Amino acid sequence: MTTNTNNGGANVPAIGRALAKYTAVGIGIAAFIAMAFSGVAGLVMGGETGAMLVKQFAAMLAIGVAYGAPAVVWLSDRLAKWAQMLIALAPGTVVYMLIAWWIGWIPRQYGVWAVVSVVVFILVFTAIISAICGVVFRADVRRMNARLELRRGRR
Repeated sequence: MTTNTNNGGANVPAIGRALAKYTAVGIGIAAFIAMAFSGVAGLVMGGETGAMLVKQFAAMLAIGVAYGAPAVVWLSDRLAKWAQMLIALAPGTVVYMLIAWWIGWIPRQYGVWAVVSVVVFILVFTAIISAICGVVFRADVRRMNARLELRRGRR
């Protein structure tokens, strides 16, 4: 892959990847802060709406941990890609489905086709996001391994 360094020596693809990563992290931080404020507001206001805000904050934390913690598997080059994908996706997807059912994000009141449609949408959307994250994480691992090999070769 060739890189354009005509802009003062900056590596354009690296800048694009960094921009995408930092944007995603920024969105995650903003979402956490917004949900934290909603959770606090829910505790203060009480009632049915307050309880829902607190439940959604707890749900966001649980889902974030269930998807985030197993993602460390992308750092391993020793596992097959299908195993990495299964390990990275299964806990978060199971937790998300259980929470979505509990909170009511899955619209049971509209019948079986609504439930099936939402579940399929969740699975497809999760697979797409996870595939994107997997590509990014694996690229980082490969880049780090290449740097280590280069350093070993210099010794």
